Amino acid sequence: MNIWELSEKAEYIADKHQRLLAQWQHYCNSLIQGITLSKAKLHHAVGCNPDDSLRFFLFDHFVIHVRLAEGFNSHTIEYYVEKRNGEDRVLIAKAILDDEGRIDNSISNRNREDVLEHYLEKIHPVYESLYSAVNTDTPVSMGQLQQSAQA
Repeated sequence: MNIWELSEKAEYIADKHQRLLAQWQHYCNSLIQGITLSKAKLHHAVGCNPDDSLRFFLFDHFVIHVRLAEGFNSHTIEYYVEKRNGEDRVLIAKAILDDEGRIDNSISNRNREDVLEHYLEKIHPVYESLYSAVNTDTPVSMGQLQQSAQA
């Protein structure tokens, strides 16, 4: 392989990587807009993060992180919940973002209502666990949240 063939492949890799990152940014913008412009009372507060993830405070006690999975060219979106103090992070869901901006092969990352609905479906087990605990006056453990997410 000569330098020009390597250069062509490097350009292809860089182009694909930039398109993926652009699709991720569209997803982030749509989700933030969906949450902040929603009339629904979700009890989410948007937090700023220095890395490339989203952070939402839920009931001022939990943090939901949304990020691309580790690794170059990862197309997997990961959804985590943790305590506000940063303890006990648990993975609650995953989704796939393709090069065309579709999430899980069906949702456009440019449609904020669909993106918000998809996100809420992914974190639904967290709300269910919290509702159940509050309804029965029992404490919530991170293990419970993880188990309900995996069910």
